Amino acid sequence: MQDAELLKKNCIEYFGTHNKSVEVLRHANGKMHYTEIAKKIGLHKTKVSGLLKKAAKFGLAKKIKAGVYKKIPGVLSYIPKQGKTKNNSTGTVQNIIKKVNKIPKVKNDSPFISGLSIPNKIETNLNKMANAYRSLYAVENTLRVLIRKVFDQKTDWWKNNTPNGVQIQVQKAILETPYDAVQRNDELEYTHLGQLKEIITLKKNWGIFLPYLNEKIKNSFIATIDKAIPSRNAIAHSIPLKAKDLKIVDVRFEDILKMIK
Repeated sequence: MQDAELLKKNCIEYFGTHNKSVEVLRHANGKMHYTEIAKKIGLHKTKVSGLLKKAAKFGLAKKIKAGVYKKIPGVLSYIPKQGKTKNNSTGTVQNIIKKVNKIPKVKNDSPFISGLSIPNKIETNLNKMANAYRSLYAVENTLRVLIRKVFDQKTDWWKNNTPNGVQIQVQKAILETPYDAVQRNDELEYTHLGQLKEIITLKKNWGIFLPYLNEKIKNSFIATIDKAIPSRNAIAHSIPLKAKDLKIVDVRFEDILKMIK
């Protein structure tokens, strides 16, 4: 009984690591290499490899040989059904918006951050910029969720449905600026607002996204995002914004979210 409870606990923890964790485990048949699984489900091979290693660590799969894993018989029955367990990687567009809106505005009366003293001039702008970043986080991650949702069942969508220029820029970022401690879930986590716009508005993609958008005019969609890009760049590069600019940021980011169902 104790083993079953531990297995159930490990399954729940594994399930919450990525929205395609169960799909990866389901394809672990002891014959398919992780690169084959990656192509089959449309997920970056590095992420698939990491998920399989986690499955083995949790006792849900066994390593057969280099790059090949086999799930433990009957283990899938312990995986919680979608919707009963929180998924930390993604959610619906509206859920992300709701969760972010519930987060209280940043109020920090302390001049210390993680034990570090900061100059008064920087502290004055800190809370205002923190709230601006909060809005940016909501917008960029909402667009990422939308893209993943639209291409969820499409194989090799990154290769086939992403502009060549964006692919080149992301590949460069992967090689030159990887995270030190955290693995990114997929290529989308290397993209920014302008690149996300390019993916959605690519000629072959626009029609696929229309059912998920309130804004049906492509040029209007592009213009709305383009207006927010200067603000996005200032926030991302930690450039202090004046009060008037901060008000504009809220309006422009809200306009982007309104375009998405």
